[in-house]
Amino acid sequence: MEQGTSLFSDSSAPCDTSSSDCQNYRNVVLIPKEAARDAVRRYVSSSYCCCTPRGEEPVIERLTQMPIYKYKLETFTETRHIEKICKPYTGQRIDAQDGEALPQLWGIEVSTPKMFHEGSKKIPLPRSGEIKTCHKCGGRGRCKCTRCGGSGQFRCRCSSSSRQKSRNKRCPACSGSGRKRCSKCSGRGRKICGLCKGEGRLFYFQQLAVKWKTLRSQVVSDPLEQELSLPLTLLQKVTGEVITMDGDVTVQPLAGFADVPEISDASGRLIQEHQMTCGPSSHILKQRQTVEMIPVAHVQYGYRGKNLACHVYGLERRVFAPRRLHNLACSIM
Repeated sequence: MEQGTSLFSDSSAPCDTSSSDCQNYRNVVLIPKEAARDAVRRYVSSSYCCCTPRGEEPVIERLTQMPIYKYKLETFTETRHIEKICKPYTGQRIDAQDGEALPQLWGIEVSTPKMFHEGSKKIPLPRSGEIKTCHKCGGRGRCKCTRCGGSGQFRCRCSSSSRQKSRNKRCPACSGSGRKRCSKCSGRGRKICGLCKGEGRLFYFQQLAVKWKTLRSQVVSDPLEQELSLPLTLLQKVTGEVITMDGDVTVQPLAGFADVPEISDASGRLIQEHQMTCGPSSHILKQRQTVEMIPVAHVQYGYRGKNLACHVYGLERRVFAPRRLHNLACSIM
């Protein structure tokens, strides 16, 4: 198996990756010494707030390779449901109802987007439209104003103000009448119906709402070296070399990773979890599982008379150090 090869195997049989291939990947020096030195040099240079020290280079004393596996499962799903829509009737065309039953939920033909590209679509169902009188306004197009109760006026605050009466002054808001015109209905007592927008009739129809979504889950294996202090959450944010990829409508648990039990266990568990999330209204269109080997190297180096250590990880060659240098701005590049 060549590094970075993509394998698409038949879903009828478990995807098999031999243990010897995995062991060969472990023996490969995934982060060369020069690449580790460049990463440490960038890390040291960014650690000083004032200026970058010149004339000194970090000296790599020991480089320990400890690659880690990352398993990722992607499930592309399509979810459907029927929505009942109500709109003001403004002359929409209504299909003749010929007595035929509406199509089943999954019997409607819908063009599928590119796999693992999320999106949504709404399709009006034929022969589902009908016109009804607006139940909110009774077909009149206007409703009683809720602010003034249909009177067109409401009580002014000055009528209950003893201070205003004691001064014997006319209220500028109501001109002393104690009643103000309702601004919400302009004094009419009724306003345009918010449901039918003054049309008096409603257009009811059904539409199919389709949503495409990708479920993503990933698991990082435990380090081969027990002294690894690099947080595993950081490894989920970087990329590695793809050593196995399997894609089909439904994939099978991976086999051949007996020496990395986290990968085999995660494969079967996550596949089952993704399948359980799909019910009558959701179908799986495509699944894809990938195993990456993330290069990780523990670097022990000397710099300015001190013995220091850090981890270089991922194809991005990021650096993590549990102990900060002097004047260090941040511990992660």
